[in-house]
Amino acid sequence: MSIEVVAYAKLNLSLRVLDLREDGYHAIVSEVQTIDLADRLTIEVSSDGVHVENDCEVDGVDLVEVAARALLRRKRCDGGARIRVDKGIPIGAGLGGGSSDAAAVLDALDRLTPPALPFDALCEVAARVGSDVSLFLQGGRIRMTGRGEHVERLSASPTGSYVVLVPPVRCATGAIYARWDELAAAKDGPRTGAPKRGENDLLEPALDVHPELAPYHEAMRSVDAVYRGMSGSGSSFFAAYDDRAAALKAQEILKRRFEAAEVIVCRPTDVGHCAPEVV
Repeated sequence: MSIEVVAYAKLNLSLRVLDLREDGYHAIVSEVQTIDLADRLTIEVSSDGVHVENDCEVDGVDLVEVAARALLRRKRCDGGARIRVDKGIPIGAGLGGGSSDAAAVLDALDRLTPPALPFDALCEVAARVGSDVSLFLQGGRIRMTGRGEHVERLSASPTGSYVVLVPPVRCATGAIYARWDELAAAKDGPRTGAPKRGENDLLEPALDVHPELAPYHEAMRSVDAVYRGMSGSGSSFFAAYDDRAAALKAQEILKRRFEAAEVIVCRPTDVGHCAPEVV
């Protein structure tokens, strides 16, 4: 028996970075929206450990494997899991693909190994797997605090479409935060107050670490939109639109300018992954 899941990406509509915590993570405040750019996963239980097949190279720790092992350990299951991931979400772009995949695996594998955990218990496992994993268990428009593990569901987004520009650049989150630390120290600490939509405290360090992102940033600033910004620690930029026709027009302009980049028109979702089906 297996479950097929569609795992959605996210955009950080705003992101404020606060002080470094004792556990080594930064505290943040962020408004996040899940979007219909997605990975597709097939998960089935097995008896020979956890095996993950991915159609592209994963940088660093594979959160899918971490999530599967954490869920099985929490439920004291002796079995394993076989997981196939077909990537649709670009890697290293600040779109949360690895965290979304991990959340989808937690939910699907929990269903495949009854009895199911209470939702709060599943969220506890998600918080241990990774900072952004919890938000994808709920999806929609979310306010994240702490290191990202505390999530609050907000009302549905009034924005109808987002144009997402993904340069051919991968950003390493650790390197971007390290540069933020240097800049914050020079400025006598982090900024305060709630961030506005389109405001991202990691933009300056991302442009410092990857100056090749500057033309993409400037291009997004030049398109007419309700608001625009960078997602996560980069490298993706987005512009928000109430009118889909305006979004499609901006997409065409950006495609002509950046042939090597991905330019995608997305809609907001109200879930972090699709309702799985047993097949």
